[in-house]
Amino acid sequence: MMDDGWLELAHCRRRSASTIRIMFADPAASTFDVIVIGAGAGGICAAVAAARSGARTLLAERGSSVGGTGVHAPVGLVCQFYARDGRPVNTGIHRELFTEAYDSWHGTFADTDPVPVYDEAVLAARYRRLVAAEPQLTVWTDARMTAVERDGRRIIAVAFADGRRASSAWWVDGTADGELGALAGARFAKGRPSDGRMMTATLTFRVSGIRLDLLRRPDIRTWGGIRSLRKELTPLFAELKAAGGTTNLRRSVLCFPTVDGQGALFNSTAVARVDPTVPGSVEVGRAEAERQVHELLSAVRRHPAMAGVALDSIAPWLGVREGRRIIGDHVLTGDECLGEARFADMVAACAYSVDIHDPDGSDGRMTEIPGSGYYHIPWRSLIAADLDNLLLGSRCMSGDFIAHSSYRVISGVTAIGQAAGTAAALASTGGLPDARVLPAAAIQSALHTAGQFVEA
Repeated sequence: MMDDGWLELAHCRRRSASTIRIMFADPAASTFDVIVIGAGAGGICAAVAAARSGARTLLAERGSSVGGTGVHAPVGLVCQFYARDGRPVNTGIHRELFTEAYDSWHGTFADTDPVPVYDEAVLAARYRRLVAAEPQLTVWTDARMTAVERDGRRIIAVAFADGRRASSAWWVDGTADGELGALAGARFAKGRPSDGRMMTATLTFRVSGIRLDLLRRPDIRTWGGIRSLRKELTPLFAELKAAGGTTNLRRSVLCFPTVDGQGALFNSTAVARVDPTVPGSVEVGRAEAERQVHELLSAVRRHPAMAGVALDSIAPWLGVREGRRIIGDHVLTGDECLGEARFADMVAACAYSVDIHDPDGSDGRMTEIPGSGYYHIPWRSLIAADLDNLLLGSRCMSGDFIAHSSYRVISGVTAIGQAAGTAAALASTGGLPDARVLPAAAIQSALHTAGQFVEA
């Protein structure tokens, strides 16, 4: 139970819009209530949640724009966010980003059901609108961290390569690879336990101009249609592999329809031994993946329906599925995910399957969450074990290799980020010395008030 003080804190009102309005790099405003590093899905949701909770928030991104993997290495698919009984288990900021999926899809995969897809340009625009709408939120881009200042178990400030410096009492690591936690000296894990190797990386690409009338099932906007297209293309890819015409490690073709149903986005290249924490690894992996794109395209163009397709785009980023996992107060396990874990300190939920892209290069395995179809993510997994004021708001949260293969997707990461940002704002408003002092019930109450799915 929460006392009256925590109830008041959990329902704190947003401060006046006139309090602060700083966007895009005012170096003079360097002290904040909450600082979020990394502007991918988790970081953006953390920063927006913190700002909506009344905290003066900085969102710092090392790149030139916000958006992360979902924008710069898109797969096109809105990953599972529904329980088996049809309830969405993420009703927070994720819903603002993927409104159409909530309107048209209810988590089923029958042949006649629509495939929930998104356009990355639309997603990028929605991210920009989200951050621009918050008067308490400052965004710094081109802000690459170079140093972290600590006082014992607390992060005090961060320095950036361009000379900017920012300080705060509360921090959220919203990076995909746990960059803030690692730079601050937090313990972390990488890859599978046996050898540290990570899941394969993928470079996605989009084509248009498919002759739909030449396909067995022309409506590729449905699950039945897109599955049929994959089956028609896979034998051509298999012939290419058998002839030694590609280094691609996959065994089958994976693609999803574009929003208009006239083209396809291919998530069907695979490069092993990519480690985003090792300098040069991603660049080497991308070069190999680009070769695979053209090899695969040459194969699928042998299908009559694909003969005239145009290569519209190759993703700007290589899609890297793993990085560091910061060790938290609780390490969420794959067994807990597959056991439909329920935690009293639940602050997020995930319904996406355990989806392991084999580090050795096979197509890997996908295992649905049984029973209810979802599991809880506990507050303890969002607290960095070695620090008192660092929360984990992206796929870098505390989990093992198998669990990470599930919660790493946008549907999970947005919920993780929203929970971390909400908690950071509550801790800041309460003047707390340690994240562990903040009751999970306070976070749950604030998330519920914000419309997020909470169950405890």
